[in-house]
Parts: sequence; structure tokens; C-alpha cells
Amino acid sequence: MPSPSSWVSGHPFIERQSRCFTLIELLVVVALVAMLAGALGLALRHPGEAVVLQAAQGTLASLCSATRGRAALMRQNARLVVAADPADPECHLRYLQVVHEEAAGSGQWRAEGGGVFLPRGVYLVPPSPAAVPGNPTWPASRRSTALSSAAQTMTINGVAAGLFYCVQFTSRGTTGGGNLVLTAGRTTSSPSGMALEFDNPENLRGVLLRSSGACTLLNDAGAFAP
Repeated sequence: MPSPSSWVSGHPFIERQSRCFTLIELLVVVALVAMLAGALGLALRHPGEAVVLQAAQGTLASLCSATRGRAALMRQNARLVVAADPADPECHLRYLQVVHEEAAGSGQWRAEGGGVFLPRGVYLVPPSPAAVPGNPTWPASRRSTALSSAAQTMTINGVAAGLFYCVQFTSRGTTGGGNLVLTAGRTTSSPSGMALEFDNPENLRGVLLRSSGACTLLNDAGAFAP
């Protein structure tokens, strides 16, 4: 007589139940995979603020390295310039470009190719953020100390190109050092015009520029404290 265990394993009804349970498990797994894939696709189409800030940080670090390389290659001063005209909200604190000086002390700057926009909704914090309308109480420690203290008019490719903050690299690729701070923000309209508002002084990313010209990524607000 067969043993009970062999009878159970060979019983046709039990076998059909086992196969059905395996099929249900498979369908559940497939459904979960489909849900996860859909969620991932949605996240990629609508990235969160942290993801966008991280992407901007990578762009900023690459531009700093490119400016340092341009200075060493051309053996001329080079600058990473940042648009600083509040009247142009599309570019203000979002548009960056690498330029080099055509001749030492000439004040004439040359750009090869176009500039780069930071991702929409991300801005480079200026050296005096409290002076930016909409941010009167922004902490003094959360600012870009590597930028020139004031915006200046620059002539680029022979054209007076507007107001810019800048980070200057010497012909050896060295710089004055300091922080470049990124944060999320938005432009708002008011009776006095457009105003740029930064969202949160604790939501920051950026880079630390060393005097050698090398940069280190900074990933939290505490890293920017004096």
C-alpha cells in the first residue's frame, strides 16, 4: 500500500491545487513588477526635488572643472559666470557659462559655445541672498562665498553681455576658494514685479572650491555653516 506522503503528492486534485497556487504567485509577482516599473517611470518623468538638486550639483561641479581646465589650457584667466540680472527671470541665477580672458588684463572675455541652464526650479544662491527680493531673512551662512561679492557687467565675445557673478580661476587653474550653494526656488509675481523666492535654507547642495581649483561635493546645509 502506498505511504500517505506518496498518496498526497500523487493525488490529482492536490496537484491541480499546487499548480494553481504557483500560477497565482506568478501573477502577483508580475503585477508587482509592473507597478514598480510604472512608479519608476513616473518618478523619472517627474523627478523629486532632491534628484533635481543632485543633478544640478553634478552640472555645477563639471562646470567648475571645465573652467579650471580652460584656464590651464589657454594659460589665461578663466571665469565661470552666472547670470545676475533680475530683469531676466529665465536666466537669473540659473544660466552659467565658461569664459577665458583674451589677453591678461584686457577685460575682454571669450566663450567657446553656449552656456548651461541649471534644472528648472534650481538656483545658485548669490553672495548676498538677503538682498534678493523675496528672501530678506535668508541665513547669512547659506550663501555662495566663491562668487564675486557684486554682480558686474562683462564683455563676452566683443558684446556687452549683461550682469554676472563670477568665479575666477588664474592661468594656473587656482582660485580664491569658497562655497557654491544650490537651492530650490521659484519666481512669484507681485505689484512691484517678479520676485525670486528660495524655498528652504535647509534644502541645499553645492560644491566646496579649494584654492587649488579642485572641488568637493557638499550634500547638506550644515556643510555650509561658517
